[in-house]
Amino acid sequence: MAYKQYIIFKLNDEKYAAEISNIASITDYSSITTLPNGPSYIDGLLNLRGDIIPVINLKKRFNLADNQMKEKRIIIARRGDTQIGFLVDDASQSMSVESDQVLPPPVIAIQKSNRYISEVCIKDNELIVVIDLEKVLTDDEVEEIMELA
Repeated sequence: MAYKQYIIFKLNDEKYAAEISNIASITDYSSITTLPNGPSYIDGLLNLRGDIIPVINLKKRFNLADNQMKEKRIIIARRGDTQIGFLVDDASQSMSVESDQVLPPPVIAIQKSNRYISEVCIKDNELIVVIDLEKVLTDDEVEEIMELA
């Protein structure tokens, strides 16, 4: 049986997943430098071992309530040669899901504004939405952010 590997992350009390192959690293929340005049969903810039990485607040990007959590983590994903950080409430566990438990998202639920939902998976009778981190931002948005950084 074939399996798919995911990293589980939380936004408020909801679990989401991202394919492990799209993730370069996960780091603890640390000092982020605010980016003046940047888009509202960007929390700022992170200096990670000499690399300057823009940090996207996924709650703001997804228009979710920003319930304060004690723990914050940053998922570092690669998009081509670019590294982008995604601020989440927690990202500490991986999971394997049998391929037959991975389904395409319902067509009726997918719109242009949420094209980053790549699939849904069922694990322990729980439905988890899988986010394609490469599609959270459009090419134009990535270009704009890199010009600001």
